[in-house]
Amino acid sequence: MTWQPLPNPGSLKPATGREKAAEPTDPYVATAVALDTPGHDGAAAMTRAVVEEFARLGWSRERIERMFRIPRYVAAHAVYRARGPEFVAAMIEDVLGPAHGGEA
Repeated sequence: MTWQPLPNPGSLKPATGREKAAEPTDPYVATAVALDTPGHDGAAAMTRAVVEEFARLGWSRERIERMFRIPRYVAAHAVYRARGPEFVAAMIEDVLGPAHGGEA
């Protein structure tokens, strides 16, 4: 850790935006909600969207497939654990087409 001078207390501004701590009455606190819609496979739709998004960012097939195995990518990894590597590989192939040459 390097030494840094302390800021002048008179120049400190109240925290705003993302620096401000959420208050108990804040109506904009992020809340995750799971919805079960009969006849709709939300995990498949989300997986397709993730594959499409990262492919558009220029990620290779191998890198996208690897992402699903890394717990840090929470949603992608949850699909990998729940549906298995065959599901993920099939979705990647469905979105990107069949692998050619040395790609897996």
